[in-house]
Amino acid sequence: MELLFLLLPIAAAYGWFYGRNSLRQEELKGKANVAKNLSSGLNFLLTDQEDKAIEQLLQLLDIEAASIDTYLALANLFRRKGDWDKAIHIHEKLHQLKLPKPQAQTIQLELARDYFSAGLFDRAEKLLRGLVDAELLREAVLKQLFSIFIATHDWHKAADFIQHVDKTESRSLRIGLANLRCEDTKNPLDVLSLRMLSQQYPQAIRPKIELARKLHQEQHDEDAAVAFKAVLSQKPQWAADILPQLRTCQLPEQEWYQLLSNLVHKQKNITATIYLADWLTDTGSSQAAEQLLLEKLQQQPNIRLFQRLLQIRQINQPSQREALQGVEQLIQAYLDTKILYSCRNCGFKTRQAYWLCPSCKQWETVEPISGIDGR
Repeated sequence: MELLFLLLPIAAAYGWFYGRNSLRQEELKGKANVAKNLSSGLNFLLTDQEDKAIEQLLQLLDIEAASIDTYLALANLFRRKGDWDKAIHIHEKLHQLKLPKPQAQTIQLELARDYFSAGLFDRAEKLLRGLVDAELLREAVLKQLFSIFIATHDWHKAADFIQHVDKTESRSLRIGLANLRCEDTKNPLDVLSLRMLSQQYPQAIRPKIELARKLHQEQHDEDAAVAFKAVLSQKPQWAADILPQLRTCQLPEQEWYQLLSNLVHKQKNITATIYLADWLTDTGSSQAAEQLLLEKLQQQPNIRLFQRLLQIRQINQPSQREALQGVEQLIQAYLDTKILYSCRNCGFKTRQAYWLCPSCKQWETVEPISGIDGR
């Protein structure tokens, strides 16, 4: 009996060791199966048998749910390659798993991006609307929703997300929302709505320009002039587009002169310099206009300033008019081929103004160019 009691601890220890060894064997066997399936799946990928590879790798989901990031990376790779069906297949499989909420929401966002890439906008929008309250994903979700509204021209839907946009710190989202509301031609904004939009989203320049043009169209010249000057104060580089309209608002001559002087000397704006030279010429000071252009050309070489200098010299030196006209025509032919706007985000170049860059799909990044050909 004493011997039996002595053997009991040994038996218990042996049972524990055997059980632990058995579990370890099962674990090793499971890992071996995972490695085998993974190796098989990768082999299919390397031999361009992608469909078989996906099926093989998806079998691991039931075994290794912890490796979600690997599958997300694989699905995103397929989406970048344009294989949207494969990306959707993987994300839909992942979406069916019972995962922690943050991980499940990330997969839902990726699946929505797949649907968007495949042109299934309704499905994508439905998934994204269910994610706008997810704080960590809200900005990305809203940007994707706005991309859908741009693609479908459902501009009016952006108004549904004003409160959600205001909860973010995103400047681009605020500018995007303001532009989407301005694009809604079915429900055009009146003066009051444009004024409120300008105040709500001061980062956006478009509502201010739309407001100024609307006031000018309704012959409220004084208010339009104030609105146009507010645009120039925020974005002086838009002077080439704004000054021709502002000039028709019947500003007092002294106020017009002060505005141009400020843009010329503080902002070094090319178009304002040309307008100031014209104003000096119109007031009988063509010599002062020529001197202004010469000084600015020394400080800031520019083809357009040189062209205006030639035009003014034709007035001051009539005997050289014919020769100067020939040079001016060559310069104009050169300028007719040059770009006027460039996207500061992606570098897209164009002679036409766009609120939405056709290349990178960002709002208000296409602006007038500067430099030797700039305005």
